[in-house]
Amino acid sequence: MNNFMTYPAVINPNPKAIIKYCIDPRFVIAFKGFIKDLGFDDEVDIVKKFAGGPVALAHPKEMPSRSKWLRKQLEFDCDKFSSIETLIAIMHEDCAYYHTVPNKCHRLGKERSDLPFIGSFLKHYFPSKEIRLYYARFTKNKTKITFEEVEQLKKVYLTEPLKILTS
Repeated sequence: MNNFMTYPAVINPNPKAIIKYCIDPRFVIAFKGFIKDLGFDDEVDIVKKFAGGPVALAHPKEMPSRSKWLRKQLEFDCDKFSSIETLIAIMHEDCAYYHTVPNKCHRLGKERSDLPFIGSFLKHYFPSKEIRLYYARFTKNKTKITFEEVEQLKKVYLTEPLKILTS
């Protein structure tokens, strides 16, 4: 008796984006809808969901192994799928992952204020890709979620800290 299920395969995948965000279940429905509204598809494009999402990219000196791991993942994906044009990082309000990061990574409004650093990191390593940054926050007594695009980049990781991540 055959106990295996069979499902369709994607032939010649052609993802256009890599989207990184946190696994926080309070945001699951909003993230899925937002990605679709941006014109991407979580079944076609590459979605990387893990605790803290892209936060380690904002702190490569303080979290070198986590930053390096994520950078290597992104490099592999971009090398494997030349169709990728866009890298999207989404941070959200009240991220519990910050309880696991070094104390010096904490600052007022940390989730939103880390996005420009994440954007600079991504632009440095992936200069030919479009970088899009978004911040998700609660509204209406935490019953709704609003997304805001964060446009500024910080040019802080273009010197010494990057040497940590190049090996």
